[in-house]
Amino acid sequence: LKLAAQELQHPNEAFQLSQFARYSCCHQLRMKVIAALVSVGLAIKVQDLQEPTKRFGATRMCKPACAPQCPQSSRTGVPCLPSADAWPYKTNQSWSVELGERILMAAKPSTSVTEKRCKGFKLFGDSAWCMAAFEGESSSQGLSFGIEQRDLWSETMSNAFHMPTMLFDCFQDPKSSPALAMIAPNAAGSCEGNPHHCYETHYDAFRTCLGPKEETVQGRKYNSLSNLLSKRVALSTHVKIDVEGSEWSVLEDLLDNKADMQKIRTLDMEVHFGFGAASEAAHRKGSKEEQVTREVQIFEKLAQKFAVSGSNIETNADGWQPAVSCPQQQCEEPVVHTHGGLPVNQFAISFVNPTLVH
Repeated sequence: LKLAAQELQHPNEAFQLSQFARYSCCHQLRMKVIAALVSVGLAIKVQDLQEPTKRFGATRMCKPACAPQCPQSSRTGVPCLPSADAWPYKTNQSWSVELGERILMAAKPSTSVTEKRCKGFKLFGDSAWCMAAFEGESSSQGLSFGIEQRDLWSETMSNAFHMPTMLFDCFQDPKSSPALAMIAPNAAGSCEGNPHHCYETHYDAFRTCLGPKEETVQGRKYNSLSNLLSKRVALSTHVKIDVEGSEWSVLEDLLDNKADMQKIRTLDMEVHFGFGAASEAAHRKGSKEEQVTREVQIFEKLAQKFAVSGSNIETNADGWQPAVSCPQQQCEEPVVHTHGGLPVNQFAISFVNPTLVH
């Protein structure tokens, strides 16, 4: 272990070994790993040396950085995650673990995204916003993909940051979504104190979904991110994507378009690994492992091009109760999970354009 630690040159690899220490089921082995890391001068956070905390069949070997008062929103900082005391699933596929750990590594907040450089954070729901991204902008616009009944992301952009927004969803029935039906108060005055759907700044809504190209799939209209960004200038757009697995081809195209990436100030997403959305039908060839590997590779590239500001991985882990939900190893194995069994096939993550924090 010490020889392996001495070979580590990249911070991500050092973090990965410290994560192994964190998830080791044997306390004695874990302490040996930590001792090896410390002996070669690799930084180990104090939270990694906490006494174990057990809860509903899962044990945390660390302490969340936000403790003792952690928000129920997305959070900044490296997630402190538990491991199952007993394996809760029927199977334990090695590729599910490997891909799960790669996802966790890519989702780690970027070192450039500090509270000082961001001039503070705003944690709200599934978003962890770097506030530097909201300074000095007068012509920004918000694009929100995936509305459901109410879209608090676009309401916050409208009411807190006073920017116009465009909402897109082709699955949600407008009858149960005032915003999508365009009957919510729209630039009609202050929304302060109004608990209902309300937009202080103008918004538009469209019965259109986000996809890799402009087309109709199973009777639903899709449009591409590139089309919708075509008239935007650099650093002018805040984007939210929650499209139940339709994001991967969209992201793949975005990563191939440097000009479009530069137009995005912040990107808030809920990612879905292995969901098999209709718009992703062209990529459902091969094994499940091959399909998910492609998605993980896209996610890793995204985390290299944009700076991660936070996620709700740790928040999701707070509610994980393997002893309650899977007491007899009767649960199906998640398509991707950590060494400790925590599912990471669906979570929210926030990015900021790296030019705003460098």
